[in-house]
Amino acid sequence: MGNMSLEFLDVRLIFVLSMFWVGGVFGKGVKPEGRSLHHRAKNSAVFDVMSFGARADGRTDDSNAFMAAWKEACQSTGRVHITIPKGTYIIGPLKFSGPCLNVSSLTLQVKGYLKATTDLRKYGFGGGWLEFAWMEGLTLTGGGTFDGQGARAWPHNKCPTDSNCKLLPTSLKFVAMNKTVIRGLTSVNSKFFHIALVECHNFKGSRLKISAPETSPNTDGIHIERSSSVYFSLSHIATGDDCISVGQGNSQITITSITCGPGHGISVGSLGKYPDERDVSGLVVKDCTMTGTTNGIRIKTWANSPGNSAATNMTFENIVMNNVTNPIIIDQLYCPFTSCTSKAPSRVKLSDIYFKNIRGTSLSEVAVALECSKGIPCQNITLKMFTWTCHLGRNKQLQVAAMSKLNSVAPKSHLHVSLRQSSQANPTELAWIDLFLNSIPSFKKRAETDAVDDAPARAEKFAQRYSEILEDLKKDPESHGGPPDCILLCRLREQVLRELGFKDIFKKVKDEENAKAISLFENVVDLSDAIEDEGKRLENLVRGIFAGNIFDLGSAQLAEVFSKDGMSFLASCQNLVPRPWVIDDLDAFKLKWSKKSWKKAVIFVDNSGADIILGILPFARELLRRGTQVVLAANDLPSINDITYPELIEIISKLKDNEGKLKGVDTTNLFIANSGNDLPVIDLSRVSQEIAYLASDADLVITEGMGRGIETNLYAQFKCDSLKIGMVKHPEVAQFLGGRLYDCVFKYNEVLLS
Repeated sequence: MGNMSLEFLDVRLIFVLSMFWVGGVFGKGVKPEGRSLHHRAKNSAVFDVMSFGARADGRTDDSNAFMAAWKEACQSTGRVHITIPKGTYIIGPLKFSGPCLNVSSLTLQVKGYLKATTDLRKYGFGGGWLEFAWMEGLTLTGGGTFDGQGARAWPHNKCPTDSNCKLLPTSLKFVAMNKTVIRGLTSVNSKFFHIALVECHNFKGSRLKISAPETSPNTDGIHIERSSSVYFSLSHIATGDDCISVGQGNSQITITSITCGPGHGISVGSLGKYPDERDVSGLVVKDCTMTGTTNGIRIKTWANSPGNSAATNMTFENIVMNNVTNPIIIDQLYCPFTSCTSKAPSRVKLSDIYFKNIRGTSLSEVAVALECSKGIPCQNITLKMFTWTCHLGRNKQLQVAAMSKLNSVAPKSHLHVSLRQSSQANPTELAWIDLFLNSIPSFKKRAETDAVDDAPARAEKFAQRYSEILEDLKKDPESHGGPPDCILLCRLREQVLRELGFKDIFKKVKDEENAKAISLFENVVDLSDAIEDEGKRLENLVRGIFAGNIFDLGSAQLAEVFSKDGMSFLASCQNLVPRPWVIDDLDAFKLKWSKKSWKKAVIFVDNSGADIILGILPFARELLRRGTQVVLAANDLPSINDITYPELIEIISKLKDNEGKLKGVDTTNLFIANSGNDLPVIDLSRVSQEIAYLASDADLVITEGMGRGIETNLYAQFKCDSLKIGMVKHPEVAQFLGGRLYDCVFKYNEVLLS
């Protein structure tokens, strides 16, 4: 069966080659008359600002009511909610501060429209309109709006031309916060930054709408400084400055699924302006779209920086830029003012920076401009999979394709097309190669017991040949069809096995595990059906997918465990790592599940045995009960212990009853399809014609398993809703994700309708 692109879904695929990869309440005032709405509901204390005297009339200053509600809430115990009902509130500036010693979590439910006072005399230097500090476990949500009323303040902003300017207030400032969530909020017309994080840790922001006029000065959407483990996703940002700016001292920052424009794009820096700045590392920007922005991705460091610092291990991946003036810039001579006192080189070292799968249209002829420090040149800057159309006039276009690997970048470089300049594998490629080297003994052991003639000798040849290929790739990454990525290394392994006559070295163990799982199917389904609460039943099904996915003999560690002790599906369900998982969008998926039944779901399945039979099939059966058509896409040819298309057909036939039902559920809308794949990973740009046709009207795509859902498609984007689900079974992948071995990934991306 021929291969074709999954173009009906507009799949924009990224291969994960680089799987890296501030006690007490501030503010004083007399508590207004009125009593708090202070009651217990499911062990939660609830405080309504209206009960503390808020008017919500758009004229009265409601600041005292807000502070009184906060003070009483902070002195409460257990789980606490503060509610701000619909209405218009004039407030600020306010400082909501902790620690709230006996509060386990505090949710601020903002449904109203909050407006900042326009009297600049009330604001301190460098402060915020609303500042949250020294808290743990804050959730800020509710769908409300924060209006900074910046139009009257912008004329007083001298910062674009004066380095000693007075900073205007940031709308929402978070200082020394831990385990914070902000979700489903709108920020408009900030006086300065919309949102700023300083010394924050474990911070998640999603479904934010941020806007200010394109001409508004310094209205950065989100600014992050001296923070770690920060995750922003699924947000629209349109401002007069950077959509997101990443300052000094940050580590493990992830920015994903952001729509940016107008504005200045996404920036790192400016760095190196002050002495003793901390390093930046572990930044990931992925799956973003920029439209009509001045810049796309910009890394900027000050010339004549007073101290040494570094920015390293940063990845920018799968980014679409539409009519962007300067798509990619590294500027180590940054000086935004009319003149700078010195032209000494920047002392900020830039290294290990990866730009991958970046495409779109540039309004300038130079799509990539690298201007590195003359004192400390950039090192290990990788550009890969670039496609550009540069609009230079009515009848002039320039097609740009870039694929480059720069080990040391000269001080000034404008790139269109470059080639790999280093002959050896880079650290990421070496990590992949070592992972596959470590898997050879378990594959050799399995091959030795295969039914082919002289299996032990052939298994020895497999280990020798495949080891030689991997060592070749270390020395020359372009050999054997390189550069080496997960897909190539899988394909080379399967190629060597097949050349030596091994067709399916896991056939025996697959058959045994399929038989065991079939005998348990009805019991697993009965346990699920007995759960009346829809959300709890869904979570149980998801946990079943994770428990089944542990049956993966492509992992050297799991193969060893399996060969010694076997695996128990029910025990695995009970022993999953606790939530929150390393990527945990289950709550968002539950919400969507409660509101919508998808029309058609395409599921790219993974392993045989408990994975497909006790994990995926009960989940698919639940989708069928909800009226969703389900397409199960399985491998064309054997690979490790992955289920194949013929094997899946046989399993379904054994599980159906005499009426053709799957434990009482009609299977008319269940389809089994050949994915056209023969590897434990999958390139979604090359699937069978059959699956491409069946997926043409799908509104949910699921990639399951570590190979399909994590290692090759974690950042894949679709035109429909998508779910990537799998267990982390390689230490290297766990380290990249910042999780634990056998942690869980549940990444749900909902289509954002414009």
